[in-house]
Amino acid sequence: MENRFESIYIGTDIEANYIAALLQDEDIPCIVRNNFQSSITIGWADGNPDQSTELLVNAEDVEKAKIIVDNYLKHE
Repeated sequence: MENRFESIYIGTDIEANYIAALLQDEDIPCIVRNNFQSSITIGWADGNPDQSTELLVNAEDVEKAKIIVDNYLKHE
């Protein structure tokens, strides 16, 4: 069976990694994808560093993950 990933957050690298740690504490695996850093590695800077990092989770975990992200954003 193929995994399907969905984006649940886009923001700064620091916040995305913090939220990823919160998700992992709840046994929700995620992927942290920093598009800005990837573009620099390739040889150009593309995008805004404040909106550069994306969190992806399995489609089956989206609802639970969104609750965690929403709670974090309410209390930041």
